Amino acid sequence: MSEDLSLIGRLINFLKEVWAFMMDALGYGWQSFKSNAAFFIAFMVVMGLITVVPDYLADKVLEPKSTGLIVTKIVLRLIGLILGMVSTRISLDIFDSGQPDLSRIGTIIPQIPSYLVGKILYGLIVMIGLILLIIPGIIWAYMFLYVGYLIIDRGLGPVAALSESRILTDGYKWHLFFFSIVVAIVNIFGLACIFIGLFVTIPMTLMASAYVY
Repeated sequence: MSEDLSLIGRLINFLKEVWAFMMDALGYGWQSFKSNAAFFIAFMVVMGLITVVPDYLADKVLEPKSTGLIVTKIVLRLIGLILGMVSTRISLDIFDSGQPDLSRIGTIIPQIPSYLVGKILYGLIVMIGLILLIIPGIIWAYMFLYVGYLIIDRGLGPVAALSESRILTDGYKWHLFFFSIVVAIVNIFGLACIFIGLFVTIPMTLMASAYVY
C-alpha cells in the first residue's frame, strides 16, 4: 500500500513539474509575441504570401497530377523548408536578444544542405520506428526532435545534430510529448478563431518552442 502511495505521489509531482514546464514556456511565448507583435504579424503575412497563396493558385491553375503541378509542389515544399529555417533562426535570435536580427538570416544559406539531409534522416528514422510497432517511432520522434535547431544554432552536421539531440532530450521526452500536445491544442484554437488567431498562436508557440530548446 505504501509503495502504491509513493508511486502516486511521484506521478503527481511529475505532472506538476510538466505543467510548470509548459506554463513557463507558453508564458514566455506570449510575452515574446507581445513584445514583437508588429514584426510577427508582418512575418506571418509574408509567410502566407510566399507559401499559402502560390499553393492555392497552383491547385486552381494547373491540371491535377500534371508534371507542372508536381514540380510546383516540390518547389513550394523546399521554399517552406527554408522558411522553416528562417523561423527557427529568428526565434533563436529573439530568445537571445529579445528582438529579431534579420541580418543573420543569410547565415542559414550554407546550412540548407545539412538541414535538408538532417530532416530526411529524421523522417526516415521516425518512419522506421513507426513501422516497428509505432512506439519506437514516437520515442525517436522526440529523441531526435532538435536536429534542425542544432544545425541552425550550432552549425552541426546532420549526424552530429542527431547525436546531440539524443543527449539534449534524454530525460525530457515526456515533457516534450505533453508540450507538443499543448502546442497543437493552442494552434487548433487559433485556427478555430477564423484563422486570425493563428497570427498570435503560431508566433507564440514558435517562441515557446525556442524557450524549451
